[in-house]
Amino acid sequence: MKQSFQSITHPSLGTKLLVLGIGLVLILALAFTWFNTRTQHDELQDVFKQQATALAFNITVSSNSHLLEKDFAIIETLLLKADGFQDLYSATVVAANGQVLAQVLRDNSTHKLTALYTNEKLHIPNKGLQTQLFKSDRYLTVIEPIESGRVIGYVVLEFDLSPLQIRESELIERNVLLAVILIFPATLALWLFIRKTIVELHSLTDFAQRMVKGQGIEHATSPTSRELAMLHATLNWASVTLDKKNQALEAAKLKADKSNDLKSQFVANMSHEIRTPLNGILGLTEITLGNSALAEKPRRNLELIQLSAEHLLRVVNDILDFSKIDANRLDMDPQPFELRAHVQAIVKMVSSAYAKPGVEIVLDIDPAIPDLLNGDCPRIMQVLNNLLSNALKFTMAGRVSITLSAKTTPSKTKPATCKIDFAIRDTGLGISESARSEIFKAFSQAEPGTARKYGGTGLGLTITQRLLELMDSRIHLWSEEGIGSEFSFTLELPIVEINTITGTETLAVNMHNDIPHDTTNEFGHVSTGLRVLVAEDNMVNQTFISHVLTQLGISYRFADDGLAAVQAVDEEPFDLIFMDMHMPNMGGLQACQAILAKPQHKNLPIVGLTADAIADTREACMSAGMREYISKPFKRSDIEAVLVRLKFRVSPIPMQNFDHDKELLKTTINMIAAEIPQLADDIENEILAGNLSEAKRALHTLKGHCKLVGELSFADFIQQMENQLMLHQRPTADALEHLKKNLRVLQQRLRLLSQ
Repeated sequence: MKQSFQSITHPSLGTKLLVLGIGLVLILALAFTWFNTRTQHDELQDVFKQQATALAFNITVSSNSHLLEKDFAIIETLLLKADGFQDLYSATVVAANGQVLAQVLRDNSTHKLTALYTNEKLHIPNKGLQTQLFKSDRYLTVIEPIESGRVIGYVVLEFDLSPLQIRESELIERNVLLAVILIFPATLALWLFIRKTIVELHSLTDFAQRMVKGQGIEHATSPTSRELAMLHATLNWASVTLDKKNQALEAAKLKADKSNDLKSQFVANMSHEIRTPLNGILGLTEITLGNSALAEKPRRNLELIQLSAEHLLRVVNDILDFSKIDANRLDMDPQPFELRAHVQAIVKMVSSAYAKPGVEIVLDIDPAIPDLLNGDCPRIMQVLNNLLSNALKFTMAGRVSITLSAKTTPSKTKPATCKIDFAIRDTGLGISESARSEIFKAFSQAEPGTARKYGGTGLGLTITQRLLELMDSRIHLWSEEGIGSEFSFTLELPIVEINTITGTETLAVNMHNDIPHDTTNEFGHVSTGLRVLVAEDNMVNQTFISHVLTQLGISYRFADDGLAAVQAVDEEPFDLIFMDMHMPNMGGLQACQAILAKPQHKNLPIVGLTADAIADTREACMSAGMREYISKPFKRSDIEAVLVRLKFRVSPIPMQNFDHDKELLKTTINMIAAEIPQLADDIENEILAGNLSEAKRALHTLKGHCKLVGELSFADFIQQMENQLMLHQRPTADALEHLKKNLRVLQQRLRLLSQ
């Protein structure tokens, strides 16, 4: 298994060794230079002091007798003879009281000692018998006592230290130069000494990298040291071993990938095969339960069938969600939504399914929660559904409370957010401490018999935990056996600003002739007849969809596969296509692409129908050119929502007016369509002839037909015309033209529905 390497900026071991060696050489050179210079400096200082004190002693001995004889001229001559000492700056002989007896000073121009006559006194710091030395930055002063049984005077010599300091500087420069000269051969010797080792280390490093990238290679070299030889042998052994293990891992990976692909394919197929019949079961059950004439016992049986199917759907959804989590394909889709309304709806839905007579359900929503938030509403509701369902299932008496509290966080740079704390608390069985970690594991229950007694897959809390992690939250659990449990979590959701939209108030229709021509009246309109192609190969789903479209007053045609759908759009015009994803001969995606590829159909809206809930359905549909998609099983409300998003206006037909009998509906709308032209002519002719009562009778009949087929808006318009005729007022020409135009549209729609 190959790995990718990032660039490594750390220095190599060879570089470190070389830098360390050079550093040591430099340190040794500096230490040698400092030590040698210090030693020589001390030696120069000692020699200089010894020479100075020796000179002072010699002058003292020579001038002893002359001082007693007070022969100061001879003393001065003795001092001048010290001219050979170039560092001597001045020499003075003083009496015991400090009176200068003889003194010479080196002339700055001739650099010779010259006699100096003065009556000054010199201060002798310590009038003892010891030699005294005093040193300043520039001079060294030596005071030597002259003795003759007692101290009779002093010899004071001042030496200029500048020449000595120059010699010391020259000494330092010479030593530094010597050290520099020695560093180069030392560094070269060091490099030659470690070069072989560095080369071998580089070679072994390259080999180690190549070993990981291409296993099984061997490195042929002759190490110069025992340690490198051992490292070389170890790397060769590791290379061969790694190659064998890598081959085994590759084989295992291929097997695991194949197994995972098969599992994903199996889950996708099972999803399709289970959700497709569930769509028919739930859909037809909903259609049948909509029949108000249904007897009580069959209705109860159908409601039990519906509950069982919905439970099966929840199990399938849990397994599919877990498969998505396992494949790391569970993504969030944030959209603006109303949290308060959705929470109320989910509580109402779960309560109706799991409520018990002795259990009180309390919902407390903080009024500070904003009206509109941005988040993945279906996933948030799924979390609440799982937690609330569990709370109700395991609570036999007491109460279950759902609490939402909010804290708004304003921000100047990004949208304001709202932190919402969710807490679901019950007075149920409670969870033992040992089981608290187990319940979040897949297919696990708190107790072994829980699944048999209360039902469930053991995936709800696993999915809940993962969903909250994807929403940057965590679930917290408090529980005590026999007292109850509390599950809580916090979501931070962006607040969506609500744009205030002023609605246009609908004006009442005024049919009087004195209405100005520039006044706009809002007339009632009939719905335009929609012609829909349904590409669906499952007969049960065809039956359900046909009932839904019939109830919505939509004309339709079925195609049993994608190829038939492609042919159908060339045979007649359609306003919309519902396209199943999986069909024989040609699938829905291929059929969609084939239809939209034709210029005359490029703007035809296509809505995908799919039971494949694990694949990237939305992306696949959008990539193929579909406008929307509906996941099976779906309800009539799902189709209505899609029609609204696609901006199609429909008028549902009240099927109770036809005893939910499609054949009776077909017969009735055929009769109405046949009567419409005659009724329209009668209304216009009777109004023109002044027979307003006859015109009113024809309008009343037409109004009843419109209400029968669900055209309530247009029926209201006809009622206003009828009311006007009752007041003996004639409708305007615009109203009559609007009536005739909409009757033609209605007749065309009814003709389509009767096909």
